[in-house]
Amino acid sequence: MSVAGGVAEGPTASGAEHGARLKENALNLGSSVIIGLASAAPTASIALTLAAIVAATGYASPIEVILCAVPMLGIAVAYRRLNMWHVNCGGTYMWAGRAISPYFGFMVGWVIILAYFIGAMSIVLPIGTYAVQLFHNSYQNSAIAQAIIDTVALAFITFIAYIGIRATARLQWLLIAIEYAGILLLAGFALHAVFSGKASAASFHGSWFSFSTLGGWGGFISGALIAVYMYSGWDTSILVNEETENSRTNPGTAVILSVLGLAVLFAFFIFAFQGALSSKALQGHGENALFVIGGIYAGSWLAKWVILAVMLSAVGSVLACIVSGARVTFAMAYDRVLPPLFARTHRDHKTPYMATFLGSAIALAALWAYSAGSSGVQDLFDTLVSLVGLLFALFYAATGIAMAVYYRNLSLRTARNAVEFMILPAGSAIFLLYVSWKSIPGLGGWGGKNMIYLYVLLGIGLLVMVYSKLRVRSAFFDLPREAHDGSLGAEVVETAGAN
Repeated sequence: MSVAGGVAEGPTASGAEHGARLKENALNLGSSVIIGLASAAPTASIALTLAAIVAATGYASPIEVILCAVPMLGIAVAYRRLNMWHVNCGGTYMWAGRAISPYFGFMVGWVIILAYFIGAMSIVLPIGTYAVQLFHNSYQNSAIAQAIIDTVALAFITFIAYIGIRATARLQWLLIAIEYAGILLLAGFALHAVFSGKASAASFHGSWFSFSTLGGWGGFISGALIAVYMYSGWDTSILVNEETENSRTNPGTAVILSVLGLAVLFAFFIFAFQGALSSKALQGHGENALFVIGGIYAGSWLAKWVILAVMLSAVGSVLACIVSGARVTFAMAYDRVLPPLFARTHRDHKTPYMATFLGSAIALAALWAYSAGSSGVQDLFDTLVSLVGLLFALFYAATGIAMAVYYRNLSLRTARNAVEFMILPAGSAIFLLYVSWKSIPGLGGWGGKNMIYLYVLLGIGLLVMVYSKLRVRSAFFDLPREAHDGSLGAEVVETAGAN
């Protein structure tokens, strides 16, 4: 087993900053895209949010997800460009640290870890619920039975993440093939119901593509809060950059393709499913709407397949969350801003196994604490889960800001450069920050319980940062600020020391 011990001094010949500690060239472009798609969990996301986004936007939900793809694409472009500068599995943690401030970079890295590990906590719980619906309904009210199933699933997920990124990619290919076959069949039945005038379905109307149906700017912003949550996770393709072929270019291409793919998938599936039930019935069935649609139009066999698809989508998402969170934890531990224990990589598998076990342990503790039935623990869990979308929006925005700051000199050269290197990433970041700000009332306000928990989590990060700076004396906090010089196509040190 190898243990890293300090800030990466620069890329290796392959472009990766952590040398051979992770398995280089393990993923091709296709596998990288699949991992990004799996992290966003399109099937599970649609099942969980279909009723909510239709309630917020009427039947103009497809317009909502397409419009929200624009800022997501702006952030994906930022990821692509920043990855060409430094190939580092810490992603925005390192880029923001070098371009803006090491202290800012640390806090962004802390937010990324929170987002992914809390995300894994939230997604692992429904796996047991779906499994008992699929195989043994008599256990649907047994929290212990579901927790046992969740534990077995989590153990399997952890094993796959432990033995290597190639095994992760292969499993994701298999999961997506099974779940998409089922969801595509269901979409066909749903579209037939809408366009053939089934009594249980809503009739298609051209107003579904009208911005007024969306509810104007207010309706758009209400739906955007849900859409940002749906898209969250596509950046996983970047966080496995050091393990990807052509590590400077393929991960950036993968995140752009992931965002475009998610936009198409979300727009198509939401259009297909939103009218398969009347508006009242859709809201009444909530998160079970897809299962009900399958049962009505195709019978129990397709309803069961849909349950399987959503369950497999959740499995794939938990796997991607743990893989992503582990890479960022590893990168930060390598720089000694987190305990060096988590910088250990397996001698043979080349995986950050201690960081992987950390993410799995957090998810395992959460699911058993939740299953124990304590209302206080369940309330805390539900509060943390409600913050996941906000956390993703914040570090996506930080990525856009880091891009604009690092490439500010290059953006002044031509109008095209200004759009690509400044307007698009900065505009996307501003939009995400605005959406985050508008989400605060829904979380109970700035002084509400949800935000207080967020302040506590960020406060813990601040304490860890101070300890790493003053006691551990991590060299990360002495990094000089860097900026693209705008003329030679090279990155140059702009100031002598860190901010």
